Amino acid sequence: MKRFFYLLLSASLLVSCTKVKGPEFRQIGHFRVKSVDLSAATIGFQVTYFNPNNFGVTVKEAAVDIYADSLFLGKFVQDSSVQVSKSSEFSIPLAGPVPLSTVLKLDLKNLPTRNILLRVDGSVKVGKAGIFVNQPVHYSGMHRLDEIKIRL
Repeated sequence: MKRFFYLLLSASLLVSCTKVKGPEFRQIGHFRVKSVDLSAATIGFQVTYFNPNNFGVTVKEAAVDIYADSLFLGKFVQDSSVQVSKSSEFSIPLAGPVPLSTVLKLDLKNLPTRNILLRVDGSVKVGKAGIFVNQPVHYSGMHRLDEIKIRL
């Protein structure tokens, strides 16, 4: 019995020492206007990633700053925890207020038909079995609003 225990312990140590791979960005989508008042519009969307690891985790918290063409739109936070399965795609729902004064600074006339540089900087808290660590999030990419479906 002791031999089996040591063999099991050795095997689990070898598996746990494999290099953990970071999630691979897939897409941004499912944009929607959640609410509008006189000072801000609350925007929601999902960021989809692929988990290349052979184990699942929980994404507990996310907070990111979002920029459109170098203009700070606001801080967006995760709506709810997300369970991530091994070797699968997963989406993180984010939401945050964008001041209407900021929206007016964008080139609204050409906004739907031109490329916009979206930049995201922040962190997510991921973990397993009650142990969570903060991981940095950095993304930069060109997007067109006419290719993104926006729901009101």
